Amino acid sequence: MKFYVRAATISGLNTCWEEIFDMATRHTYEKDSIIPHAQLGGIYYLASGAVSIFYVAHDGQERLTLRIKPGCLFNEARTFAQCNPEGVFYCTKKSIIWRFPKDLLQDESFIAAYPRHISNLLWSMGVKMLIHYTFLADMGVGNHESHVCRFIFELSQCHNTETRFPCPMTQKEMASLLGIHRTTLLRIIHKLRRKGIIARFTQREVIILDLPQLKRLAMLA
Repeated sequence: MKFYVRAATISGLNTCWEEIFDMATRHTYEKDSIIPHAQLGGIYYLASGAVSIFYVAHDGQERLTLRIKPGCLFNEARTFAQCNPEGVFYCTKKSIIWRFPKDLLQDESFIAAYPRHISNLLWSMGVKMLIHYTFLADMGVGNHESHVCRFIFELSQCHNTETRFPCPMTQKEMASLLGIHRTTLLRIIHKLRRKGIIARFTQREVIILDLPQLKRLAMLA
């Protein structure tokens, strides 16, 4: 199980739900597919592949809010609240998804029979709430450069403070996550290279040259 707060990536949070796949329906979606969650409803479990969740901001732009890897439930908040805010579930890889009925969480007999699964669901929803709260708090502090530095620094922390590792998302996805234009992100990366703080920043490889300076810029308010 792992979850990255600033990187907004979760995996392996709800693997116990694989025990009750007999209650779910299996769906396969090709890469670049949009899951028709508004029509189908229900709680989804990602068995393989990868899904990114985007919501539409007030300015009409899609904003990446969470990246989901296998072993996680999603769409549970919509199912609980019985509302459908504008959003997109986008498969970044070919994905196998199991869909549990939308009325499952209102079924008292199910809740009574599977308390461990309900407890796991509530715990994982708490994890996601903390991710969103932390992300919103971070976005309210500092400027675009500090946000980018904070993101890169947190990636390093997720890789045991290594200074060389792959990035879990494309530059386009990262710009969407941080709420900035890709040109702004590229300009900041170029500036960090010029200052000798990083040597490389691509999805294939990130190389940090000056981790202490990166941390200092990341913490600027």
